[in-house]
Amino acid sequence: PRSRYEPRVVALGPRGSVGSRIREMKVTVHRLELSGPLGVVLAVPRLRRLLRGLRAEVLHAFEPWSGTVAQLAAPRGARVYRWVQGFPPRPRTMEARLQAWMERRAARGSAHRVVASDEGALEAVVARFRRDDVVVVPECVDLGRVRDRVLAVRSRDARIRLGMGDGQRVLLAFSDFLDGQRISQLLEGFATARVEMPGLRLFIHGGGPAEGEVRWRAEDLRLEDSVIFLGTGGAREAVLRVADLVVDAGTWPGWCRGAVEAMALGLPTVRWLDDDPGSPDVWDGARGADFAGRYPWVTGGPPDQFARDVLTLLGDQVLRTRVATRCAADAQAYDVATVADRWAELYVS
Repeated sequence: PRSRYEPRVVALGPRGSVGSRIREMKVTVHRLELSGPLGVVLAVPRLRRLLRGLRAEVLHAFEPWSGTVAQLAAPRGARVYRWVQGFPPRPRTMEARLQAWMERRAARGSAHRVVASDEGALEAVVARFRRDDVVVVPECVDLGRVRDRVLAVRSRDARIRLGMGDGQRVLLAFSDFLDGQRISQLLEGFATARVEMPGLRLFIHGGGPAEGEVRWRAEDLRLEDSVIFLGTGGAREAVLRVADLVVDAGTWPGWCRGAVEAMALGLPTVRWLDDDPGSPDVWDGARGADFAGRYPWVTGGPPDQFARDVLTLLGDQVLRTRVATRCAADAQAYDVATVADRWAELYVS
């Protein structure tokens, strides 16, 4: 809101990144489509002319190339905020070396601040930019709009649409299908849990390179009648309306958007982690309602452990209530109003 800060803010980034991260903040977006070093060279003078006309004071940049362009094109006195996620190891290619050189040159010409997308990405971002003043501002979600949209779907209508009977339980998993072994373990654990709870159904939302491999694995386990692949957009509101438990099983560093929406709805939502006994955030299902870390995480270890965790969470109402309550409270950090206030504080600091 303009009452909180005065700088004129211009957001820069690829269509998908800008659209999915700040559209709820009602910010006017000027999309900057780039492709490699040549795209940067051509975009800088064009962007300078645009920024002079807008009298831009703050540039809010997404993705590596957008941040580089913002720093090269920033008017004198303007500040650049680079909102980034964790970076993979930088490849030793000519393009990567050119980008690194351009980033070093850009850093000398403008005041900039690096902001990480979540705690999980913080370490990678600090190492990538070699800065110790990185702060965390998460992706924003209009939680009120999400609740209204999902709750507008009648539970009975959602079950009919999904082909669900009244006595069946729903496990919803979000995945990017980058790690086929991880999702295969989830399927194996689900197959074990289904023996104890025959009415359990698994819906998987997302898409990626390993999706075909995972579908074959589901057929090998004879799960065709109880595992439904939703893709990247199908029936999301309907399945959130009837879900009993949500698992964030992607390889991304923090909570995915779908998991945040589930948390905001008060659904018990847990994170899939690799099976690391030394991790303080791993939840041991054998300890019942005892919390080892911030959340009762579902481990990504042996399938039988995952099955026990799922059955415990579905069968223990007290534990489910504790998890759901904590999730609903923590989801507020992602609400559009909270994130907008956080950006306002950074803009004027």
